[in-house]
Amino acid sequence: MTRVALSEEEVMLAATTAQLVIEHPTLVDPGPKRVALETKLWGSLVDCGLVALLVPQGYGGEGGTALDAALVVEQLARGVAAAPYLGTALATALVVAADPDGTELGDLLAGQKGSVVLDQSLTRPGVVGIAVDARSDSLAIGIDGDTAFTSELGDSLQSIDSSRPLLSVIGSRKRLGTIPPDGLLKWRALALTLLSADIVGTAAGALEGCVAHARSREQFGRPVGSFQAVQHLCADQLVGVEGCRSIMWHAAWAVDALEPAESLILAQVAKAHCSEVGQTVCEAAIQVWGGMGMTWDCPAHRFLRRVVLDRQLLGDERVQLTTIADARLERPSPQAN
Repeated sequence: MTRVALSEEEVMLAATTAQLVIEHPTLVDPGPKRVALETKLWGSLVDCGLVALLVPQGYGGEGGTALDAALVVEQLARGVAAAPYLGTALATALVVAADPDGTELGDLLAGQKGSVVLDQSLTRPGVVGIAVDARSDSLAIGIDGDTAFTSELGDSLQSIDSSRPLLSVIGSRKRLGTIPPDGLLKWRALALTLLSADIVGTAAGALEGCVAHARSREQFGRPVGSFQAVQHLCADQLVGVEGCRSIMWHAAWAVDALEPAESLILAQVAKAHCSEVGQTVCEAAIQVWGGMGMTWDCPAHRFLRRVVLDRQLLGDERVQLTTIADARLERPSPQAN
């Protein structure tokens, strides 16, 4: 019988990232201390080579896999980490796909700028795109059709997610190159998979937080976690999180192991399933936190806000499932909104 599990190196990678988040808990302080911790966390990610994880070794990167990147994204999301890793990883992969000579990778590998990724499905009138997971000194990497480009970032936009600011894109585009069809399919599969990983990590963090609260919070002389209704609610959410993690890991493996078209289907399935279940888990976590879960000081809303944004990026479950159905029935697929 074949055993399917993470390798020792992959387990170590996830554990290392989790430890970095513990050492730099950007979730707990929204003030100046958080900014300092975010800077230190970003520096640690750079020092460990995680920022260049998806850059092939021939380009001077780490030559990691999509599953490696998904494990890092998942652990960062567990702590609602503010480091702009998700966008940087996707932007780096986009540059590699569009720039075969590697001439544009210098700024990305320098580790001093958090690059962001844009997608045509995120555009709106008057704005080239919406920069996700960005900082004010970031470089925007965009894609329009099969053409990748860079641009500058403008003003901050209102965002439901306090851990990842949104910035508008301004200025003229600088063309990076044309991405071949298979490369574009693979990148979109990677993007959907890493968004799914962020949802899984966020949902897992919300569940762990509410379980810890249920163990310590007492009502009627007993921990609230001892009541069967709370136990069942938490158990149901654990099943949901583990199911999402399994689907997401499979999609991440498929990015490098299967044909691009097939891996994209699996990534769309993962994004659809994780989008719906992830928000359900975060909403259930608020119920476990009780009245405290409705307050601004409770971290529950930060998990929920992050999942809500992830759910919409590149299309929620309705968009993904409709796209799959259209492909199966050979119908024109509507643009994701």
